[in-house]
Amino acid sequence: MSLTTSTFSKADKFNGTNWLSWRRLICTAAVAKGAFGYLNGSIICPSTPPATTLSPTETSWDSDTPSLKEWKIRDAWALGLLMFNTRNPVGLGINIDGTAAEAWSSYINTYEKASNMAWLNAEQTLQNMTYSDRTDFNNFIINMHNKWSDARALGSKINDEDFKDIIITSLPKS
Repeated sequence: MSLTTSTFSKADKFNGTNWLSWRRLICTAAVAKGAFGYLNGSIICPSTPPATTLSPTETSWDSDTPSLKEWKIRDAWALGLLMFNTRNPVGLGINIDGTAAEAWSSYINTYEKASNMAWLNAEQTLQNMTYSDRTDFNNFIINMHNKWSDARALGSKINDEDFKDIIITSLPKS
């Protein structure tokens, strides 16, 4: 059993502004290890085993029924995955004093909502752009592409067809 925690490069560590890309990396690392259930809380801590329990066979990391000892080790690994891949978790307002699921909930409650607001604002900024005759058209289109890229990086689902419609509505009506 390998207890080495996946550690991301400094550029990929969570810094409070890269929520979507970091969340994807964390989820991928946890799923690859079979430990995502410790983040989302679906693998729950078993009650203390009876004193007469014989030495059980070790379960796989993705088992829904680990022993208490296995659960503690795997939950600590999942919590470490979060902590070691976050620049200053306490400073970012993350609860790291409990289980991995509690810490993950802290990330979700703080940054998922903020991320949703950011992409909604980015979409609105893009949709509110209007071309005027005094504007260089090439620069206007480049600016629109940049705004579209920003919105998509934040999680917007504006596709090519939607973007074409936004461009058309941004042009003068006469």
